[in-house]
This record gives sequence, structure tokens and C-alpha cells, in this order.
Amino acid sequence: MRKHGMRKHGMEKLRLAVGYAAIAGTLPYLALKFSWLSGGDLGVVDPEAMATPEMYFGNAFTAGMDVVAIVVALAFTHDWGNRLPAWLVLFPAWVGTGFLAPIVLSAPVIGFDLALGERPDDVLAHWVVPVVYGSFIWQGCTLLTAFVLYARQRWPHAFAAGRHLGRPGVLGGSGAALAVLTAVALLVRAYTGTGSPATRFVEGLVGVLALVAAAAVVARVRAPRRAWWPVVAGWTGSAAMFSGGFWATFTLAGFTASPGVGEVLVRSGQTLGGVLLAAALLGTARAASGAAASERARHAVPQR
Repeated sequence: MRKHGMRKHGMEKLRLAVGYAAIAGTLPYLALKFSWLSGGDLGVVDPEAMATPEMYFGNAFTAGMDVVAIVVALAFTHDWGNRLPAWLVLFPAWVGTGFLAPIVLSAPVIGFDLALGERPDDVLAHWVVPVVYGSFIWQGCTLLTAFVLYARQRWPHAFAAGRHLGRPGVLGGSGAALAVLTAVALLVRAYTGTGSPATRFVEGLVGVLALVAAAAVVARVRAPRRAWWPVVAGWTGSAAMFSGGFWATFTLAGFTASPGVGEVLVRSGQTLGGVLLAAALLGTARAASGAAASERARHAVPQR
């Protein structure tokens, strides 16, 4: 009992440290955003470009996302977070995973690209992009770690979902089909595109994550032991599809004069596919929860 209590206390201290480390990682990004929103020119070469309504709205929106990240990190860290409705925690955590996980996984390529690439920016100083990406990578590592610690404590049955996965159903099948189409489009773009190596790598990685999520949700898994990979793969891949598709659609609508119809369709399908895969994964998690509860009840009943 004492050993269990010490372990629990240690995990609480780890959650506290990781959660506040995640909050610290938001500060450089927020400092830039608040400076720009207040009319400051921190890291800005062309202040007039930052003064447009589109840029102001975009900066306000992304600053708000980081404020939400702070609240979510506090929920992961403190006991009151366990009493919040599940959707109020899971949705921002899922969206944040979609934005941050591809950047974390692409960190070596991004760092190499920033170290060797010389792309002059007419709007921002040369140091701004490394600071922003460094903030994202730090947030990704710490915030996602805090979420895993939180989820394992609040929903331990979800990590055993591999024992209870069934057929994907209409939602999972439709999401998987959109994931395959998304993967083809993004991988072709990554191979033939003209963007920076890091940008193309992230695009291709999201395509790969979409395929992995489709496989995790569609596959009929009957693991003899606890299997956590379908949950992690489905969660990360569907989130990357949704967040990447949403952000691309948002950018097309707000910053592109005449976005191509094909591009809008691809990004809309990508966003919808992420939602469908996540819905299928949620159904799997609920089934796992019910199965786990049934097993506990069966073992609790004395055998005659």
C-alpha cells in the first residue's frame, strides 16, 4: 500500500512538472502574438503587412489556441481536470495533437532545414521562425506527455482497446476511404511540391499518419494482451488529418484570393475524414470500456 502511494505521489509530481513545462513553452509564441496584436513590431520587418484585418484575425485566432493550450495543460496537471466533462478535455487535446505531433515527429528535418535554408522573409525577422517552431516542438513534447499521463490515470481501459476492436462500421469505413485519398494527395504533393523540404516532409508525414489511422481503425484486432497502438495510431492520425485539413481550409478561405476548387475539396475531405475516423475510434473506446466493465463485474461475482 505504501509503495503504491509513493508511486501515485511520484506520478502526480511528474504530471505537475510536465504540465507547467508545457505552459512555459507557450510563452515565446504568445509574446510574439500579443506584441503584434497590440501594434508592436517585435520580430517584424514590415509592420504594414501585420496591420491587415486578415493578419490581425489570424494572429488573434492562433493566440487564442495557445491560451486554450495553457488551460488544457492545467487540466492535465491538477485534480479538477479529472472532474471536467470528457469532451471538454478530449476535443482540444485531439486538435492539439493534430497540430503538434507532425511537427514533433518532423523536428530533425525542420531543424536541418532552418539551419541550412536561406529564405529571406519580407515580413518577419530571421529569428522568428526558429523561435516559433522551437515553441511548437517544446509544447508538443511536453503537452502530449502530460496528456498521456492524464489519460492513463483517467481512462486506463482505453489503452486496452485493442482487445475489443470490432468491425469499423460506416463511419470507420468512410473515414478510411477519405484517409487513403488524403494520403495519396499529400504524398504526391510532398514528392512533387515546390515548398521547403520541411514543409513537404510534414505534408507527407500527415499522409502517412492518415494511412496508419485508417489501418488502426479498420483492422479487426484481437490482441491476446493489452494493445495500445491502435488507440495511439488512430488518435494521432485522425487528429493530424483534421487539424491539417482545417488549418489549410482556414488559410485558403482567409488568405487566398481565389482558391482552387480541387484544393478546397481535398482539404475538406481531409478534415471530414479525420472527424469520421475519430468518431469510429470513440465508438471503439466505448466498446472497450463496456467490455472492461463486464469483465470486472464477472470476476467480482463469486463462482458457485
